[in-house]
Amino acid sequence: MPNTGSLPTSRAGTGGARRCGRVTHVDLLTVVLAAMLCWASYTLSIWHNSRGAADSSVLGLVVGATVCSDADEELDFEARHAAENAGLSVSSSGPANSSARRALSSSGAAPAAAGTTSRYRAPFPWPASRDVVWAGNSARGAEAAAAAAGRKWARVDGDMLRFTDAGAVRAYADVVLRLVAAPVRTALDVGAMHGGSWAAEVMSRGVVSVSVAAPWGASDGAALVELALERGVPAMLAAAAGAPSHRLPFPPGAFDMAHCGRCLVPWHLHGRWFLMEIDRVLRPGGYWVHSGVPANGTHERATIEAAAASMCWRSVADQSGVTVWQKPVSHVGCDAGENPPRLCVGQNSEDNKRESDVEPCITPIQEGAAPTLEATATEVLRHDGETWKRRVARYKAVATQLGQKGRLRNLLDMNARLGGFAAALADDPVWVMNVVPAADGGGDTDTDMDTDTLAAIYDRGLVGAYHDWCEPLPTHPMSYDLLHADSLFTLYKNRCDMEGILLEMDRMLRPGRAVIIRDDIAILAKIKNFFTDRMRWDCQIFDGEDGSNDREKILFATKTCCYLHVFLLAPFLVYDSTTGGVGYYAQWCYTLGISSQGTLIPLWVANQP
Repeated sequence: MPNTGSLPTSRAGTGGARRCGRVTHVDLLTVVLAAMLCWASYTLSIWHNSRGAADSSVLGLVVGATVCSDADEELDFEARHAAENAGLSVSSSGPANSSARRALSSSGAAPAAAGTTSRYRAPFPWPASRDVVWAGNSARGAEAAAAAAGRKWARVDGDMLRFTDAGAVRAYADVVLRLVAAPVRTALDVGAMHGGSWAAEVMSRGVVSVSVAAPWGASDGAALVELALERGVPAMLAAAAGAPSHRLPFPPGAFDMAHCGRCLVPWHLHGRWFLMEIDRVLRPGGYWVHSGVPANGTHERATIEAAAASMCWRSVADQSGVTVWQKPVSHVGCDAGENPPRLCVGQNSEDNKRESDVEPCITPIQEGAAPTLEATATEVLRHDGETWKRRVARYKAVATQLGQKGRLRNLLDMNARLGGFAAALADDPVWVMNVVPAADGGGDTDTDMDTDTLAAIYDRGLVGAYHDWCEPLPTHPMSYDLLHADSLFTLYKNRCDMEGILLEMDRMLRPGRAVIIRDDIAILAKIKNFFTDRMRWDCQIFDGEDGSNDREKILFATKTCCYLHVFLLAPFLVYDSTTGGVGYYAQWCYTLGISSQGTLIPLWVANQP
């Protein structure tokens, strides 16, 4: 459902005015003193930001020790995509609630757990980030580290979290790939094993793996996904929770292999629907790998075997605690058993794009092998590849830091089309989450939004997901180093408010990192004004690869830390964007722009009309 995502205004309610009461002589002195100290902090922050201006400019992306302090813990600044509400609540809320979530969490770092630093630090460059991360960068990092210490796959080393499972995971991956004994290009890691360790290992072997929080169980799944993203491994929070659950945001037949390594998903519950969803996203002939003792013992194992048999899965191997099943290449003859599966009917590509519940049926397999690309489709991909090579070359020519290996790792293409942007970066040490915009079924739809290209993206050996950008993406705050949006705002101009999408981009982007937006110059001018005036980002607009006569331009913007904590407790009137109410809090003084957790208004301003 579309949401406006508009920022809260700075007008105080009547209740706040009544609470102010009459200003006494002492109150006036306090206000004057607070004003003087806040002005001093403003001047200090101007000096502070000017020192690092060169490093945080559009043409010089920050990868060093970027630091952004968190907000005071009295306010609820917690990320809105935790495990317990990462599913239904993301998309079932109305426009007002969705807007509040965006505004609440857009640019502030999620609070670190007790005992860890509350300052954000730029992640280690790849591949060093595979083995060590800053524990304080993850809202649940310290909790995951404490749990990991008992399982001996990670240990806390000062304010860092070091992963110590490289040898064990390498040996485990050897076993899995040996038992599968077939080419694998894309894999789904349910549960984000060891915070992305398994996915990182198979990626080093040419397998692109997407780690998802165990969508139907495992309370620490969200923390493990957050660690995977911090390490530079493809991951996302699956928009599914409870029963009946939402489907995974992937097309049918997307993955060559699905993996559950001690993921603690109760596969035996809810009529085996969860295994049916795994069957949907597996390609014909794909493999499902399950390792570790089932959480519910022999009863769960028997249920899994019965469900696999009902879907005509074939048991391939069962060694060293690893069991491998293979999905059939055809459903011909599957109705001959005692408990034949129910095939889904009436599905189409639009059903795949829209968020819906898992269905208690299995997706029919089209007869024959996976379809080969026709000559026309091959020509389209060739032309698309040439186009995006020119475009990416232009990006790197303007922002030279984009071409430096190790500077960026996690990339998000918000309107991926055929995945040309990701394909053009195939030789760079980065990964790209390709998002195909999806409509919610209401309102007018655009022709480009009606086109489902995600299956073609997976056919190219890339990964991606469906998402409606009128809603928040199910991922943690500060997940990505670079956001790319090609004609996204033209696509959504009649569906939802532009500011809401920009705030969501701010929430997903790490401090000091950049966005690249291609669109019509008129739209880019509005975006530039919003970035510079409202969010204090550094922005520049450049001509595209086709020169100055083309109306399509390129906007480069860098997210900056636009406010500074000062060790001064001062009274502020705070607009609470979640409730629309006004209240008094003793907060640190904010300077240089708005805080996305709520607009902080000095008392002497709040009473103005």
